[in-house]
Amino acid sequence: MPYNWNGDFIPSKADKSTDILGQKEIGGVGQLIYHPFRYRDYILTNDREEYCAFPVCRPGYEPDFPANDSVSGKGLLVSLCNLARQIDDWDNKIPYDQLIIQWCKENMHPYNIDFVYGELTEDSFDITGYDAELAARDSIFAINDFMKDLGALYTTALFYEALEGICVANEDAAYDLYREGKYFEGLPFFESFKGIHSMPDVDVSQAGGSLVKEMQIYAEYRKSHPEEQPPDGQFVTEPYDDYGNLLNKLIERIPDFNMRLKINPKTNRIEFSADVNSVFDIAWFTLARMISEDPAPENKGKSEDRAEDIMICCRHCGAFLIRRNGRQEYCDKPDCQKARNAKNQREFRRRKRIKNAQNQKKNTAKT
Repeated sequence: MPYNWNGDFIPSKADKSTDILGQKEIGGVGQLIYHPFRYRDYILTNDREEYCAFPVCRPGYEPDFPANDSVSGKGLLVSLCNLARQIDDWDNKIPYDQLIIQWCKENMHPYNIDFVYGELTEDSFDITGYDAELAARDSIFAINDFMKDLGALYTTALFYEALEGICVANEDAAYDLYREGKYFEGLPFFESFKGIHSMPDVDVSQAGGSLVKEMQIYAEYRKSHPEEQPPDGQFVTEPYDDYGNLLNKLIERIPDFNMRLKINPKTNRIEFSADVNSVFDIAWFTLARMISEDPAPENKGKSEDRAEDIMICCRHCGAFLIRRNGRQEYCDKPDCQKARNAKNQREFRRRKRIKNAQNQKKNTAKT
């Protein structure tokens, strides 16, 4: 307490930078409790000048209630990131609104989850009456809102993947993080390691303090001074040396969570749970849990300490997946498995050449 018995103020002895009480120290990790449901179809049209998805809720189009374990947080996180990846692909020809609706029909309705679930599961709910119309009205969501939420999640997931990579000497994802996609723009946090600080006499005053505009000015300078450019695909300075600041930038992108008591439908017990309003709340919470359970950065390069059950990008096709073991780097697509086997063969031949060269050197030394 801040005052002693005499009324004198006593400053806290806690080190605020290190004395952190996490949920594990308090007693257990907070759960994620939500109620998934799916509409069979949506109508895309304008509502108050916004382009929105209107769920169809009437006889013959009754909502579907999948089992809670069939819609896992990790599954939703990976699925949303792969949806964003498909939408952002320049070669994709399917309109993004159609891809979003297809995702909702296959996975779960994205917004106002708990409230609408309560409406749909009321004992008095009538699919033929005003109840259905009201639930559908409460489920309308703007396509632009979905795209904004999806883009923030996707670029942060790519940033997380890039940070994982620099801990195991794989800087490809970090080097390519800042790029212009079809709809989502990459994050510029690794651009400063490409040598821009070593460029003389670059006037960035016109950028007005904007990091993105500064990057554009430096890009123009590099274009006009090719002799000063670093080797393509290689950083001039080491991002890992500034890992702490980069990690803080990642943490700043994770939204805050509201925690409250909720009834777990699987156990019928009251549990301390994150409040869930949308599929993005679920995905953010899942990503935050992954980050919080990561080993220390200096241990990530050790095969025995590489975390399982975290999200990675396939080294061949770039698709997001949940790693089954600490060694997995490729997804299960046939082409990706062929690439994995080819890589293993190259590594095997490389190690064999090194071993033969070492043996030859030893034999030469003996003679």
